[in-house]
Amino acid sequence: MTQFYLRFRYFLLLSVVLIVPRCVVAQDFEVAPVRVVFNAAPGESQSRTVTIKNHGNRKETITLRLQDFLVQRDGRMEMLPAGSTRNSIANWVNLNPGFLELEPNESRTVQLNLQAPNDEFSSRWGILSFVTTAEQTVFSADRDLQTGLSLAGRIDIYLSYNPATGNAGRIEINTLQEAERVTPEERVFTVNLDNIGERITTGKIFLIASNLQTGEEHRFRTIDVTTYPQSSRTVELVMPAGLTPGTYSVAAILDYPGSTSLKGTQITINVD
Repeated sequence: MTQFYLRFRYFLLLSVVLIVPRCVVAQDFEVAPVRVVFNAAPGESQSRTVTIKNHGNRKETITLRLQDFLVQRDGRMEMLPAGSTRNSIANWVNLNPGFLELEPNESRTVQLNLQAPNDEFSSRWGILSFVTTAEQTVFSADRDLQTGLSLAGRIDIYLSYNPATGNAGRIEINTLQEAERVTPEERVFTVNLDNIGERITTGKIFLIASNLQTGEEHRFRTIDVTTYPQSSRTVELVMPAGLTPGTYSVAAILDYPGSTSLKGTQITINVD
């Protein structure tokens, strides 16, 4: 298994666009947007607004609560108290107001004010929960944080900070291997991504299969994966059936904003 750098052979967009809903609705109230991103330079302050609307026919009392989270290797999220993680955004953000009472069909805005400390160039992130008296404690999450979370009596939205200045992110890709085959229609591979930088970084990753006898190449579906500083992700990549029999070099290719070249790792497989 060899890790290597590829010259820019395939055209890829270096900018990353995440498609997310404009709002999330729980019971009879909604919150928009579902992702709040700060990019102030160290030492600067920045404000964002979030809108809450009560669609119900009764008065709603909503409390705002900040929380931390960590993303595990398999993409699952672990919720933690605010301020308990190394990259918590909680101590940087002030909420105004932190408590709301909404009459039926009333809308209000909450201002989120972030103060970035001097000489601090690492990313921060967290969850902002909008909680009614009907809150439930069950938590579930989209694996790549692309949507807000809607639970009975509670809406969670994502907060993140990536400084406008400082070093670009850095991700390493390694340990490509084939997973146990589940169906005859596809083969599944896993690959490890290590974010060894200090920025939240979203990369594009895909598989290429090259026939070692004929030189014919096949490129498969590209997926987006978000990685967090000083953490690892194991990603599944699917190769549909249909390759002609032969011996193939299979490479997992990674591209992300700020990288000057594509990165990859490869293995050899046989197709019967």
